[in-house]
Amino acid sequence: MLNNAYRYFAGSYFQLIPLTIIIQACIGSIAVYYILQGIPDFWDMLQLLLCVAVSTIYLGSILAQIHVKKVFYIFIFGLIVNILLLTIQLAG
Repeated sequence: MLNNAYRYFAGSYFQLIPLTIIIQACIGSIAVYYILQGIPDFWDMLQLLLCVAVSTIYLGSILAQIHVKKVFYIFIFGLIVNILLLTIQLAG
């Protein structure tokens, strides 16, 4: 399944760049919103650092024009991390 998604991503790379940036930014900003709901402690600040870092790494990989396969896997990793952080915040 991931190979099919990669083939589609690689075939439509330049059309999907704006969409993936919007997806990554929206999910990341929702996670940040829930992380900063209360008075942030050290754990919340680590989650905030991780959320901002994975989103920035994805945007930096696009700007650096690294290989499409690496950009795809960074995008998937960033989505997983941000969704995991969002799930932790919504569960707690």
